[in-house]
Amino acid sequence: MAEPHKLTAGVILIGNELLSGRVEDKNLAYMAKSLSQRGIKVAECRIVPDIADDIIQTVNQFRQRFTYVFTTGGIGPTHDDITTRCIAKAFGVEIFRDAQTTQIFKDYFGDRATEATYRMCDFPVGAELIENSASVAPGFRMENVFVLAGIPSVMQSMFEALLPQLEEGDPIQEASFTAFTSEGKIGIQLEHIQNQNPKVDIGSYPFRQDGKPAVTLVIRSADQHAVHAAAQDVAEMLKAVNAEILDAPDPWPQEVAS
Repeated sequence: MAEPHKLTAGVILIGNELLSGRVEDKNLAYMAKSLSQRGIKVAECRIVPDIADDIIQTVNQFRQRFTYVFTTGGIGPTHDDITTRCIAKAFGVEIFRDAQTTQIFKDYFGDRATEATYRMCDFPVGAELIENSASVAPGFRMENVFVLAGIPSVMQSMFEALLPQLEEGDPIQEASFTAFTSEGKIGIQLEHIQNQNPKVDIGSYPFRQDGKPAVTLVIRSADQHAVHAAAQDVAEMLKAVNAEILDAPDPWPQEVAS
């Protein structure tokens, strides 16, 4: 079993439509937020096209590197829905048609069902099905790889069903500061703080407010004491550069709750 604070996830978003810009992904943010609340850090996300070799290679890389892997897209009834067969090849197994799922499809679709429809009843040998309350087509799990739909509402249904199967790590702690200053003004100091606090991730997100440069600094880690120490360093740094602080954690650190 992985140590709780070291639980990681890799997300693979599959589909030419994502790379072309015709569809905007909404799945990563949903998964990352939910996983973070469970103490699982999304360590990497990759978008891959509907190319079998790319999907197989990425799945095999990710399942070796991360505690959990989540794929979205490519499990529908059309010619470019190749994810299921790619997962089977990644694991070196054959495809089978699940009798129970097929019967559910027959009952639901009746005469409207076609051979293309029944492709969604095909799974790699050894797959564990994932319930889908949004439609009749399930997702599936192969070892630490969870294969989900690309449509956000359907993906979310599958994702909520699989959550109880996941280990829970230490809650991710977070402290954030928002201040009127620029990244150019604090960049060197912020790099020094990050180097001095290796147990935390510090993100810097610039924007403009009232015509002035501003930045939000977010400190995250499963280690509460590490977040607290880094937050103190950031507060002192902002004070030293005479930044007007608009928002600060009180108290810090605070457990991610949203």
